[in-house]
Amino acid sequence: MTEHRALDWRIYYDNGAIFSNTDGAPEDAPSGGVMCIAWYDDDNRRRLAHESDYYRFEDGRWYGSDLFGLWDYLSRPGLKIVKFGRMVGDLQYRAVMGTAMNDLPVEGAL
Repeated sequence: MTEHRALDWRIYYDNGAIFSNTDGAPEDAPSGGVMCIAWYDDDNRRRLAHESDYYRFEDGRWYGSDLFGLWDYLSRPGLKIVKFGRMVGDLQYRAVMGTAMNDLPVEGAL
């Protein structure tokens, strides 16, 4: 059984689904339809990556990337974890981003 830490990150999908580190490892999360990823950085502050074509997990945090950033990431050695962004209409975007913006406290619990 995998032991999970406290809530560190959440992925928000175009269909309203949410996947977090309490659900599994970054590689276990569904890969398509990502609209936003929220996580706590080293300073214990919430960060949001959104409006990106690709999202990559590296050094314990998430990054939003364009195509060049993805190629740069994939060219380096080691295991790669990539999720794919999704563009949607304004109403759907606001609904998902409203959830993401209000879901995690700005400062995480240590």
